[in-house]
Amino acid sequence: MEFIKQIERLQLLNKLVKEKRTGSPEELAKRLSVSRAKLYLILEELRDRNVYIKFNKRINSFEYEACRGINLEFSFRILRQDEEKLINGGKILNFFLRVHYFRRSETKLAL
Repeated sequence: MEFIKQIERLQLLNKLVKEKRTGSPEELAKRLSVSRAKLYLILEELRDRNVYIKFNKRINSFEYEACRGINLEFSFRILRQDEEKLINGGKILNFFLRVHYFRRSETKLAL
């Protein structure tokens, strides 16, 4: 499932950046199994959402600029028929590729 790979990629990116042990852009791209160009597209998507990550040559690692990290929560479960009626909207995210998510009125955002 490509969607789960994308979530795992973002979780790994967050972990490595928080720990300041990403290595060079080429090394990080390899660890995330993406091209260097794709890595920079991912970083641009995050920047569009006010998550700023910069490369620090002194420590040879990417690091967060204005925050200490991001919190990414993911849950997956099958909805019952009566629960489907609680879905009240959706939006397209552009992380890695287009992903749809739905928000239930009584809970926080669930991917």
